[in-house]
Amino acid sequence: MTANQAYDFLCAKMEGHYDARESSIIARYLIEDLFSKSFHSDELLNQSEVDVLENTALRLQKNEPWQYIGGVADFYGLKFNVNPSVLIPRPETEELAYLAIDIIKKYNISSVMDIGTGSGILPITIAKKAAIREVYGLDVSVGALETAKSNANLHEVQIQWIHSDILDRNLWSKLPKVEIIVSNPPYISRDEKVEMQANVLDYEPELALFVQNSPLEFYDAISDFVILFQDSGCKLLVEINEKYGKEVSNLFMDKGLKNIILLQDLQGKDRIVGAEK
Repeated sequence: MTANQAYDFLCAKMEGHYDARESSIIARYLIEDLFSKSFHSDELLNQSEVDVLENTALRLQKNEPWQYIGGVADFYGLKFNVNPSVLIPRPETEELAYLAIDIIKKYNISSVMDIGTGSGILPITIAKKAAIREVYGLDVSVGALETAKSNANLHEVQIQWIHSDILDRNLWSKLPKVEIIVSNPPYISRDEKVEMQANVLDYEPELALFVQNSPLEFYDAISDFVILFQDSGCKLLVEINEKYGKEVSNLFMDKGLKNIILLQDLQGKDRIVGAEK
């Protein structure tokens, strides 16, 4: 079987699971990521590669995200290792990265911490694109931090990784002071599960998706951490559930944060709240 035939094979196996355009994009990425072959070439797959191809088709038919199958996802024009211990990067989070990088450059910021770093996409992208040296990534998941470390090695950047739980207020005094904090924390309530796709629910980590109690619990903790343990002028940028833009903004205001902004994503949905101590 050639790489081009393998591409056609995967497209056919995805019928009924993805539309034709999505199937074409996914098949192309998988052929290139799994076999390091151009999807339109006549280069032959060996038997072990054919076995991987057939297993890949079965996994796709079970709605497993193709990024987990290939082990790679794109973010901000960069490639990152992903696996079921971390969320698959979303385009909305790229908008958070763009904004953070702009602010860091504008104010000549030299230190940043990402709370709930997952695969490390935010601190690594910021370190590469903003040439900032003091960068921290915090997560409660050991598996996520291992993935983040692999991505930092991949992109040859120095990040200081912190295994901690931002919801545990007893640990806050041990965390560093920085000039800007970014975060894309869990913000989906469990009653929203009925609105979500099966491939997300079945394969992506619940810990990174869902809040246990209030949908505002992470924003409540992060804003208190900024107020209590960060210096005046510390900036805060968070990604939010589109349903809670006003609630997060009002929460930050009630906590005493200032210069609060609510920004929409490319679909016009509330997506980012910014503030400053």
